[in-house]
Amino acid sequence: MATAKDVWLFRIVHQDTGKPAQGVPVTVLDKQGNSSGHWVSDGDGIVAVPRRDVAKLRLRVGLRSEDPIELATATLSDEPTPLAAPSQLPPTSDATRREIPAPSSSPLPPGTRAGEPPEVPGHVLYFQRLALFAERPAPPRGGGGATRDAVADFFALAGDDSPAMRYGALIEVEEYWQSLGVQWGELLYSVTLTPGDEAKLVVLDGRWRREAEGRERPLQILARMVGTSMLGDMVSALRPELQLDALTLTEPALDAAAADTVQLVRDRTERMSNALRRRPLGVVDAPADTPATGAVRTVRNTTRDRLVTFHFFEPLERFKVMVRSPHVRPVIFVPFRLPHVATPDVVGRFGYLFRRTLLDRGLLPELERLLGGEAPDAAINRLLEHIEANLLYYSTAIISAGDPAARHVALAKLRDPTGRPLTDVIENTVVGRVGNTIALPLRAGAANQLAPEWRDALAAYHAKPLRVSESFVTTIPHPGVWVNAQAGEPMQRQQSDAQEAAG
Repeated sequence: MATAKDVWLFRIVHQDTGKPAQGVPVTVLDKQGNSSGHWVSDGDGIVAVPRRDVAKLRLRVGLRSEDPIELATATLSDEPTPLAAPSQLPPTSDATRREIPAPSSSPLPPGTRAGEPPEVPGHVLYFQRLALFAERPAPPRGGGGATRDAVADFFALAGDDSPAMRYGALIEVEEYWQSLGVQWGELLYSVTLTPGDEAKLVVLDGRWRREAEGRERPLQILARMVGTSMLGDMVSALRPELQLDALTLTEPALDAAAADTVQLVRDRTERMSNALRRRPLGVVDAPADTPATGAVRTVRNTTRDRLVTFHFFEPLERFKVMVRSPHVRPVIFVPFRLPHVATPDVVGRFGYLFRRTLLDRGLLPELERLLGGEAPDAAINRLLEHIEANLLYYSTAIISAGDPAARHVALAKLRDPTGRPLTDVIENTVVGRVGNTIALPLRAGAANQLAPEWRDALAAYHAKPLRVSESFVTTIPHPGVWVNAQAGEPMQRQQSDAQEAAG
């Protein structure tokens, strides 16, 4: 084993008990924040880091989500320096098998302490679904039904014959995610090193988007896979709710629609959790031409008399997901005429919105050039053609995220189906879109003008809303990989045992 002159010793301890923490990954970071070595604490919580000729040592204790710490090397003594382990620890493993502890069937309620760390606060994901109230069909002209050769034109833009206003409901569902702890996942790669040897490996992780502004949390990515954002990346700044597929209600049965929405959210959550784990992830030997999408990791055998095997695992986290009782409130769908927004003047006026909602991020340089005052050329014309091809999406972004006062002026010119000024019965907030109509919540008392069957259905649901008590458990991956080091017996002992067996 390396002497105290060759290594710095650290003892990883639990925050609440002060006892040694085994199996905690420790990473040494360089000045740029890149990894320059990985180690894992042993049964006594000890980590031996080779000494370096630096004034300050940057360490990260735990996963990549933990903040790094800096230690002045002049203050490090020959005795182990205690470091606090993160609150969430991976389960330990022995040299022959990996066991994942089963979560408690009845976790302690928040605030309860029984010799264990308190529960980590959960996360809440918000989803919403628009439901249109079916209108009474008009009698067919001439006594005939629908033409047999009718076809749908999915590429036609809305014209002047926009549909009339109609009523509907907004179904809001919340998912509460309570962590049951992290655990080891699938074994990805193993490498055995002789004393003093090192290996450079590449982690190829294709599960996450790499953005310049930072990486989203796994739960945020999963939520975007379950629902869709009405305004692209602006949803995090304006409204946290994600849209589900709209539906049309032919019967005033809001409880059935709410139950169907709850089941839809659960089914999609389970399917998307599995789909996220099926995305590519692997660890391979670092070639000379390492892919730009790969992260290079270096592992070293710092011992002097034994082999060390490094195992790379997929980090996972189990969650107990509880769907809360859905809320239902009335809305009105207001049609809008598609403006001519694919012009340099309009793009320059709403440039702050186009920066956040641009669907094709590869066109951002052309957008910045246009906003900088450059004359349109072939590249900028491609940007304008893209906006023209997605006119409905960008029109919704401008209406929803634009100036509320300007939106109020436009809505004040309209009247609801009963003849009242529209701004007297709505809230000036766009909660969704269906086709070329935006959904606006009705104010309290404004639902009295609905048809009797729908008004009674809303009142009945508010008096006795759907109660949801079911929960389910799902597992989602975390970015990066976990490394576990297993040291073998001293090589001299193995040689003596072999000689005794031969003699």
